[in-house]
Amino acid sequence: MGGIFAVILIALVVAAVALTVPLVALVQRREQRRLEGLAAWASSIGWTTYAGSVEVPWTARLPGANPRGVRCLFTGIYRELPVSMAEYTYQTTHTTYVNGQTQVTTDNHDFVVCVVHLPYTYPGIEVASRGSGSRMWRWLNGPDHAEEVGIDEFDRDFRVHSTHPELVRQVIGPALVRTHLAGMAPNWSLHGTDLLVYWQGRMEPTRVLPAVDSVIRVANLLGR
Repeated sequence: MGGIFAVILIALVVAAVALTVPLVALVQRREQRRLEGLAAWASSIGWTTYAGSVEVPWTARLPGANPRGVRCLFTGIYRELPVSMAEYTYQTTHTTYVNGQTQVTTDNHDFVVCVVHLPYTYPGIEVASRGSGSRMWRWLNGPDHAEEVGIDEFDRDFRVHSTHPELVRQVIGPALVRTHLAGMAPNWSLHGTDLLVYWQGRMEPTRVLPAVDSVIRVANLLGR
């Protein structure tokens, strides 16, 4: 009887492997076609494609800070400014213990990154929407005047962090504040000449240029 169960188990394992191999190949082919489609789209608007892992300095400002996380990069000129678009990924692992055995699971975290390269150098600064915890902390502890712009509606809804707090109000002026309050500006970070925005997901050509427009909108309002 035990021999029969062993044969059945082996047959199931063989069947699972036989099904998994073509499935993996299918997924790989679909991904290759997707990347080829992105490269064709980039070429159609005059941009350059860099396939595979590309090392760039701004990955240090992304979740996971994976220096080799850029798996494809597209560069070009848009509205007279040099732009980089990339797909970026990093992994996290989780270890659990079930019935005395260790199980390790790996999660991939995928992002689309847009970087507009500016003609001037700026101090390090980041603007992000406040979560409920940040709002509560500010309510309990009062405003941090060193890194706020002095417009209560904005300071209540957005958190600003800068390497040079004394310059925050020079960089984030009334026009940029109004744009954020109108919901027309994404969360962004700026370091040197690189204005960076990212969001979760994979790159879709139809969403790229509208996203770049929103980043360039921020670029054009810096200091205003």
